[in-house]
Amino acid sequence: MENFEKKINNFVELLINFDKSIFKRNIFNPWSEFDESDISPEAPKIRAANLKKYLLNHKNASYVLIAESPSTGARYSGIAMTSEKVIYTNNLEYDYSSVKSTDKKYVYELTAKKVWDEILTNKENFVMWNAFAFNIHEKENRWFENPTNEELEQNLSLLNSFLSLYKNAKIITVGTTAKNALQILNFSNFESIRHPSNDFKKEFPEQFKRYIS
Repeated sequence: MENFEKKINNFVELLINFDKSIFKRNIFNPWSEFDESDISPEAPKIRAANLKKYLLNHKNASYVLIAESPSTGARYSGIAMTSEKVIYTNNLEYDYSSVKSTDKKYVYELTAKKVWDEILTNKENFVMWNAFAFNIHEKENRWFENPTNEELEQNLSLLNSFLSLYKNAKIITVGTTAKNALQILNFSNFESIRHPSNDFKKEFPEQFKRYIS
């Protein structure tokens, strides 16, 4: 456990210290940066501790779910595909206090809800990450810009570092864009399932179960 914890700490330090000047666009690193929407300058530390705890809790993950890039929920929780509402409605032991309190109800994200619904229903050990680690803030109030092929390649060392933590886990991409991202990066040994936000035929739960062996 101590050896794995050291690897997790090293990985999170890589995230925190990643040189984002290599990117041409406005990239936000939630584990080292904060802005006016955060509770204080301590917000990145909260997210880093959250991510460490999450990864340690999934030491023996059998499956890695890879999305393309972080959502708003991941930006504030520090955990891929994990929103405020998912944490609080499922009584998960993770911390969403890095964001300033508002009078709004818990923020809902369809992808986070559907993915966590399947994880909690199937009770398998999944760990989640993104092909591109950071938020891309290209336009005001927009956190959902897609990474370019160049940005994916510049981020490849982080993706490889993450996957090295779970060498025996089966990789499953969530959505076509995540699938394309891994193909661009020359990954071949993975499965792909429909993105829940585009699941018009309601195939996501069935596809999710299909790849659990």
